[in-house]
Amino acid sequence: MGHIFQSAGVVIPIIFVLAFGFWAGKKRFFGTEGNPIHTINELVLNFALPPALFVGTVTVSRAKLLEELPLFFALLVCLLLAFAFGFFLTKLLFKRSVIESAIAGLAVSFSAGPFYGPALLGALYGVESGVAVSIISVVINVFLVPLATIIIKINLGENSGQRYTIGKLLGESIYQAIFKTPFVWAPLLAFILVFLNIPMPAVVLHSLELIGKATAGLAVFVAGMTIAANKFKFTGEVLLIAMLKNIGLPLLFLGVAFIFHMTKGSIVFNEGLLLAALPSGPMIVLLATRYQKYQQQASSILAVSTVGMLITVTALVTLLT
Repeated sequence: MGHIFQSAGVVIPIIFVLAFGFWAGKKRFFGTEGNPIHTINELVLNFALPPALFVGTVTVSRAKLLEELPLFFALLVCLLLAFAFGFFLTKLLFKRSVIESAIAGLAVSFSAGPFYGPALLGALYGVESGVAVSIISVVINVFLVPLATIIIKINLGENSGQRYTIGKLLGESIYQAIFKTPFVWAPLLAFILVFLNIPMPAVVLHSLELIGKATAGLAVFVAGMTIAANKFKFTGEVLLIAMLKNIGLPLLFLGVAFIFHMTKGSIVFNEGLLLAALPSGPMIVLLATRYQKYQQQASSILAVSTVGMLITVTALVTLLT
């Protein structure tokens, strides 16, 4: 029983801040002019998260990074398989369009690691958990989101009579993901510095830490605001996809981790499992809004999987601690 209360003590603060953000969104404390959710989201993703990931990565040893390489490949395979499963399941079972199915595939595979990872893993494993959060951020934004975007753009091109070459779309998507996304290139730069054994001055690290510490709370807060801003409708499709994300994805990670010979019970293994168990990220709502497809379903999946985190992540933390 003590383990359950201890685990809940890690998850409940996340739910509290999420509810705080939801309340602020419903009450419109930040107004409606200028899209406050987008503004706060930009603050998190482009100004607070990149320094946090950079410091969490650049301060570990080269040996530690090499130790976490299996986590990169395990998450890459796991998330790509989950995306494919979610895509084809939604298309065949619920008769969704290609664009809707691509967003549903992201809902199954897009772990909110960049949003909730710093708060959850940081509480359990300290600053070094930033490496795991950096890894899943790179996997999601260099591989997963470009894949979904390419599928969507090809379908849009076919419907409008325009032709898009996969090579051009792939190049543009990867360029945008790496060079135009600070929370991707910041940890990549840190990886390079560690492998080249180039130390960072303490004053630089302390300066970056100051803004980076805002990441965990703000990221969860803006996720709550995002849920509040979108309509909710509970359906069998929403429940199934939320369950695939919260339960199916961590089970898939267990199988993939076994294939990659990851040591069960190690910190790297536990970090990967917890990242896989986190709910869907707000990106699915942003993508649905951009293409005016699957909006109500995406926001509902985000809400259900986030609330479900209280059960699934608490249970996992209890088992792992």
